[in-house]
Amino acid sequence: MESRKRTHLVNELMQEAHLMMGVLEKAMQGERLEESHPTLHGAHHPQGPYSLEDEHKSWGKVLRALTDMQTERDQIEQSEHQRREQ
Repeated sequence: MESRKRTHLVNELMQEAHLMMGVLEKAMQGERLEESHPTLHGAHHPQGPYSLEDEHKSWGKVLRALTDMQTERDQIEQSEHQRREQ
């Protein structure tokens, strides 16, 4: 796979992780608001074994892994470039 395509794929995945984290942050804010004013917002929706916070943490881990992947990929590209120049 060519370098440009790898870069594009990693960037798309990073954008998705950022988007999902933002969506989850809004959902958590809504959940906190609902908890502070339960009569205004209807019945409380019980959290299952996997909460919004857990999902947010998981997307954070994905984002960190993709950032590490991007760093490693950049180092590989530099190494390949130096090898071609020799």
